[in-house]
Amino acid sequence: MDNLDKQILTAIQSDLPVTEHPFDAVAARLGIGAADVIDRVGRLLAGGVIRRVGPVFDSRRLGYVSTLVAVKVPADRLDEVAETVNRLPGVTHNYARRAAYNLWFTLTEASQGALDGTLERLRSETGISEFHSLPALTVYKIRVHFDLTDGEPERGEERGGSGDPPRNNGDPPRNNSERPARALPLTDEQKEFVRLIQEGLRPQRDPFATIAERLGWPEAKVVAQIREWVDTGIIRRFGAVVQHRELGYRAGGMAVFRVPPEKVDAAGETLAKHPEVSHCYRRPPLPDFPYNLFAMTHGRSEDEVGRTVARMADDAGLRHYEVLFSEREFKKTSMRYFT
Repeated sequence: MDNLDKQILTAIQSDLPVTEHPFDAVAARLGIGAADVIDRVGRLLAGGVIRRVGPVFDSRRLGYVSTLVAVKVPADRLDEVAETVNRLPGVTHNYARRAAYNLWFTLTEASQGALDGTLERLRSETGISEFHSLPALTVYKIRVHFDLTDGEPERGEERGGSGDPPRNNGDPPRNNSERPARALPLTDEQKEFVRLIQEGLRPQRDPFATIAERLGWPEAKVVAQIREWVDTGIIRRFGAVVQHRELGYRAGGMAVFRVPPEKVDAAGETLAKHPEVSHCYRRPPLPDFPYNLFAMTHGRSEDEVGRTVARMADDAGLRHYEVLFSEREFKKTSMRYFT
């Protein structure tokens, strides 16, 4: 990528304008031609730097339930079990991490009962009992945005998230942490809209035209619906979803901290301020894994991530922590709703 590619990619990750001609607006902001923006976004999509362009939905607002699952898998069965997990449509991310719990994946289902049933089937099918659900109890940060203009993840935070507790009905939280909010009811027509737009937008001047035509809506109504859902938190981010490894951020470490319950909110909010952190949650501990604060941290090398986590821990006054580095990426995709 050249410098202009980086400027465009930084601009459209979290702040793609929601207008009938969004790439025109990006071009005007950057002082370049719209055709150049569209061509470059198309090239980055074709090259796999961008996975898709469109909404990142908040699963809970759509009525879904999600969790992070930790599994202890015998080393000689890791590929086999990972493949079994990958076949589940509700699994969007699946990683091998360097730890006793060596397989970690996200699981999203239409209800808590369905989620519990899926985990029980995995235990039965694999013969492995240690599939532990670690749902997010509090969200301190979800911000997957890499600022390529200065070589660091963008400084800033975004609340709510796919598979985790979202914003509180569009109202600002009382503090910087957030707890689960209720799902918002959708009509059948709105669910069809979700099905269509979750596939992503084509890089063209009128990217909403095809969706509007299939729904029988004017393009202005499509734009208005997206804006409303961004405002209410159904869509927590509208823009480009990137492959961070393609951007040079090849080291990912899930930093886990053991924090007294009365101090966990303050610690989570402190960790969330660090730009290298993309996700920060409070989760329930396990008897043999006593960590209750999780912060996903990115860097260009494991050494860099290790130094970052040490600095974060010192800043938050935390002494008991580990960094679980990602060794293999078995699956990384976007959730498909109402299929």
